Amino acid sequence: MFTKKNIILIDDHILIRNGLKELVEKLGQYRVSEQFGSGGEFLASISDTPDIDLVILDINMPGMGGVEVMEALNERGIKIPVLVLTVSDDEDVIIKLFRLGVRGYLMKNCEAAELKSALNEIFQTGYYHNEFLTYSLRTNLEADKKSEQEQILDQLTDNERDFLKLVCDKKEYTYDQIADIMNVQHRTVDGYREAIFEKFGIKSKAGLVLFVLWHKLFDYL
Repeated sequence: MFTKKNIILIDDHILIRNGLKELVEKLGQYRVSEQFGSGGEFLASISDTPDIDLVILDINMPGMGGVEVMEALNERGIKIPVLVLTVSDDEDVIIKLFRLGVRGYLMKNCEAAELKSALNEIFQTGYYHNEFLTYSLRTNLEADKKSEQEQILDQLTDNERDFLKLVCDKKEYTYDQIADIMNVQHRTVDGYREAIFEKFGIKSKAGLVLFVLWHKLFDYL
């Protein structure tokens, strides 16, 4: 028997939650089992082994926002796939959320088709980020030849690997700091970035970080 995926909504605006609930449930394979108006309410109700398939989480809420919710889940060792919604495309915040374990993000003004794609991709592949999905779809990664990581790393120069590792470092280096660490000019770092963007269809720093996380590259760099 077909079992629908169990979705939790966390947003401080009840109209947004109700509209999102209707939209999610129209997709057919999902049901919204609970809604919460704050991160604190959600965390107060959750057990250490929650029966939740995915959380749709607003980033900006009074009191405890999306970042704080993810930090609290990590502290308690609770691993739940989380898709965040935002009205801001602040790249530093998005990168921080990816590092905390978020599986994807959507702008609140996205179309229903993008929400459907995001949910499907998270359940099928583990992550959603529309910038570089095209790379994964167009690449034929054959298990009986080189590993996925090897095929990706073969396309990177030594300097590009060093740059990518610094971009993804938990110290959250800026591009200027990376240039100083690598002892090169800023425009040289720009060149490394643009080369990687071109090779893998990535368009942003957030895309770089999630690309590394998704393909489990950090330990290979």
